[in-house]
Amino acid sequence: MMEMHFFKKTEQVKIPSPEKHKEVTVRDLFYFLYEISEWSQSCPLVCPSEQENKKVFYLLFRNFAFTGDAFWQIFGSQVCIMNSRWKLDVFGTSYPSQETVWLTLEEQDGCYYGVQNTISGKTVDTIDSLCLRIDCNSLKLAHILQILFQSVDWRKGIIVTDWKYYNFFVEEKIEHHWENSCFCYGSVGNNTLPEDYVQALKFTQKVTLWIGFLRDGFDYKEFEWLYMLISENAVENRIEWELALHTAMHNLGYTIQVLRHEFELYDVQSQRKYFNFNSRQYAQMALLKILFPINV
Repeated sequence: MMEMHFFKKTEQVKIPSPEKHKEVTVRDLFYFLYEISEWSQSCPLVCPSEQENKKVFYLLFRNFAFTGDAFWQIFGSQVCIMNSRWKLDVFGTSYPSQETVWLTLEEQDGCYYGVQNTISGKTVDTIDSLCLRIDCNSLKLAHILQILFQSVDWRKGIIVTDWKYYNFFVEEKIEHHWENSCFCYGSVGNNTLPEDYVQALKFTQKVTLWIGFLRDGFDYKEFEWLYMLISENAVENRIEWELALHTAMHNLGYTIQVLRHEFELYDVQSQRKYFNFNSRQYAQMALLKILFPINV
């Protein structure tokens, strides 16, 4: 984005030299972004790579205002640390002039400075929205980061993704959960509870869980977490779980017959499906709790 305008340097703020970091990992970047999300009270929108430079992508934190001084005071040292592996730049819009503002880090004689650039060359106090440009050192890393950051529940600081990224989690020091679950979970901290993982699932992932059970009989760990939450009346967005179950049944060609005192479920081959609340499968018990919230 910096090539779209002719920017003029307006001011710079000296940033205290950060403590030496042995290595900078994706976990550090993840935590840095999680802190920005908490600070801005905004969940970032992941924007695709630049067409000519696939190593670059953007995170857009919308609908909040901040000052450049506040940003550098809170995050300056972290930006210095992140910049040893990624090149980070921040863009926003000035208020009320509506011109683009570019915040970047410069190193001069061994010292770090947070620099503000504007189109007019006039210093801007208030900046609307924060667009973070991340320049990675490889196409592969940029691709993985975009996929992972699109899979984050930023309220909880949890990544929910495919198991093919497990080794990446290990290499990048991301706290992860590995116990017989359908999805691979990563978090910013090591105090995350299992119920937090299942609460972070997106709708399509919930559909995948139900399909895995209905079609293949998989009793994923997530169903145990879900059943416990339902039993404690603590599950978030319960209607979403019901909709996900309905969607999974529809996708598999299941049919339902409901009468006053009867409920029958048939698969695509017209074979009747039976479930038992005394089953050892948490998936069965969770399904029955969803279908019959009052009776079981």
